[in-house]
Amino acid sequence: MHHLAERFLHLACECILDIAQHVIADQGYRQATSYKDAMDVLCEEGLLDRDLADRLKGWMGFRNVLVHLYLTIDHGRTYDAIRDDLSDLGQFAVAMARLLGD
Repeated sequence: MHHLAERFLHLACECILDIAQHVIADQGYRQATSYKDAMDVLCEEGLLDRDLADRLKGWMGFRNVLVHLYLTIDHGRTYDAIRDDLSDLGQFAVAMARLLGD
């Protein structure tokens, strides 16, 4: 079951990245140099507050672990992300929806 949870978290991270990179390109913002930097670009442009951008950068690091298996995946961390951190994904969605409303 934990593999399914990890896959859904990976997909959520990929969605954040896809949306961030699309917004950056569409709006003509500076090109991000990394996945984490994409969150900084959105923060610099006022689309994300610094706290959320920093938390999303943590998600990008978690994504790298999930995708590349740099470390043995800590199933406790996966559980913690689901229990404690999913609101970050919702806050990102709200921020991007505000952009669409403009």
